[in-house]
Amino acid sequence: MKNSVLLFLSIVLITGISVPVYAQTITDNIVINEVDINPTGDDSQSISEWVELYNPTDSNVDISGWQIASTTVLKKTLTIPDGTIISPGDFLTFVNEKVWFTDTAEFVELRNQNGIIVDKTREIFDNDNDSKTWQRTYDGSSDWKFISGTAGSSNGKLLTDEIDDAVVVTVSSDKSSYLFDETAIISGTVSEKLFVMKPSFQTEPIKINISGPNFYQSVSLYPDSYLNYETTLDLIQVLGISEGTYNVSVTYGDSVSITEFSVGFEVVKESEQIETFFNIESEKSEYIPGELVSIDGFMSEIIPFESVRFSITDSNGKLVSSGNLFPSDGKFSTSIFLTTVNPNYGVYTISAEYDDEIRIITFDVIEKLSDESLSNSFVSDSMIFNLDKSEYLLNDFMTLSGEISNFDSGSNIYYQVVYFNFKASDGTVPIMTSAIKDKSSGAAKIEFTLTAIPDESGKFSIISRIPPVSFLEGDYTVKANYGGIIAIEEFSLVSETSQSDETSQSDETSQSDETSQSDETSQSDETSQSDETADLIFNLKTVIEKVNRITDNLIPIIISEKIIDEELVKPRVLSGSMITMSKDNVSDVNLRVLSNSGVCVIGPEIDCLVSESTRKPGQIFDVIQVDGQNLNVRYTGPDVRLEKFSILPVSSDEFLLDANWNVEVIKDDEISRFYYKLTYKTSQ
Repeated sequence: MKNSVLLFLSIVLITGISVPVYAQTITDNIVINEVDINPTGDDSQSISEWVELYNPTDSNVDISGWQIASTTVLKKTLTIPDGTIISPGDFLTFVNEKVWFTDTAEFVELRNQNGIIVDKTREIFDNDNDSKTWQRTYDGSSDWKFISGTAGSSNGKLLTDEIDDAVVVTVSSDKSSYLFDETAIISGTVSEKLFVMKPSFQTEPIKINISGPNFYQSVSLYPDSYLNYETTLDLIQVLGISEGTYNVSVTYGDSVSITEFSVGFEVVKESEQIETFFNIESEKSEYIPGELVSIDGFMSEIIPFESVRFSITDSNGKLVSSGNLFPSDGKFSTSIFLTTVNPNYGVYTISAEYDDEIRIITFDVIEKLSDESLSNSFVSDSMIFNLDKSEYLLNDFMTLSGEISNFDSGSNIYYQVVYFNFKASDGTVPIMTSAIKDKSSGAAKIEFTLTAIPDESGKFSIISRIPPVSFLEGDYTVKANYGGIIAIEEFSLVSETSQSDETSQSDETSQSDETSQSDETSQSDETSQSDETADLIFNLKTVIEKVNRITDNLIPIIISEKIIDEELVKPRVLSGSMITMSKDNVSDVNLRVLSNSGVCVIGPEIDCLVSESTRKPGQIFDVIQVDGQNLNVRYTGPDVRLEKFSILPVSSDEFLLDANWNVEVIKDDEISRFYYKLTYKTSQ
């Protein structure tokens, strides 16, 4: 009998414990909202474990000097930097070092500047080595769950009568008009995930109603971990689809969004006119034979895959040069050499066409400058020297050019020539074999050098092939010497690669680094215009900041607006590229780009928002949403030797948000070089 009573009491006790208890919401202190103690990959090879903090209070909280600590075996602690403030309702994600936490029986603590424990996780385990994280069931909840991560964004909000802030839901179709038998893709986003308490605690569904001529369909689905949703509709007549207009209404919480599309036998073509303006100009209005004519241009809008078609004719109408140029960052440039053999004097015409716009300018080719003008020359005192690129393939062509200031072309001094000497990073110099008359063995080994003769204005230029018999893969310096006036440039050599199509593409993230001159001269070129040739005066200014040859594995990139030349400029494009020095280790070196909130935006892992090349039929960008902003992402993919990316807002009126991004170079001992640049523009 006694045992029966104990058994009955045990059953009652267990039943009482099993009754569902709804989670409470923490609102009075900063909380640990989400933790990933075992991300995808080898945690000992990269800094990838992270902790997300959330501010459920109504005030800004200064968490300078607070600590996030492992409390079990490793007991590693991160001290939050000074000046760190978390705003109401905001999330901050922190990484510390490799293998921050253990994967079993871990507790994570948050301590304030006095060492007092403000918050602590439940005991957590993670042996799955995937994208799942321990996170509160909704932001600030006292309960935890183990599901796919939502780093830097909401775990969801509890849908109650007390919530005043309306949730935002968006909806769109992939096209505005369709033919029969096509499939309409309906997708959108929600600003945060909602939960309902009854009949059981669960995620609030998104309700989609599609209506048209004698047609109605209702769909319920849930937002994914990135707060996106998508459904499809097969537009087949036998399934009840008729010709006409279809309305789509999406409801989530108290928010409603509406769109529409049409279905018919012929697609309704939308007349979308991309307004583009562009201009071209020559560096000077007069040239003499033997000079380089520099032609620069720019446009307000870039049309994907559209090139600038140009031609140059002399005073007799004879074609001198023609070709196609692909703009980069809204500008393009080229140059032609005016021959000294039977030169043609007079007015030359440059014609350029971009989309439906045509621009025509002229310049004069004249005979040698008069002795009177030459007598006003000054003694040379400095030299500008540039390479056309910072990286070359072996056997590639290199253009070395520059200008000598205050050049005296009438002088008879012996050094009226510019000498170029090369040196590898290990101190060795490229060697070539000299020629001998009888072509027998025994030819001497001599240093590989180049020379260029300045023209009357002090400008010089030479194009030379980089012979593999003299050069090897690696980093080099080239020194230009004009009578003791020295200028030095650096460049890198890489071997031939089968991914040439990847490296030859022209976009907003490539080629401008290799073809632009020094920052000071390129910025002035972008803003200068000729009164005689300009059709449109631009108030916008573009400034590019470049960081070259980074060998670190973790590169922080601070994106923020700034004052340059007494003007406020804002970040528009983040772009970068990484070259793997050995073609045998292409697959062993990759980039991973993390947003301010710790979201993997670009990377080789499947849980990154972009994990493969964005170049597909009919598109060059992937559109993603990161930290509440819609972004265009362009990426070569992880399986190329020159891995490149660019990130910019979808809207041409927006700028990148002020944030701290991180780029990780995933490698062991392989040699690689990472380059990145930030493109800023004035806001008006």
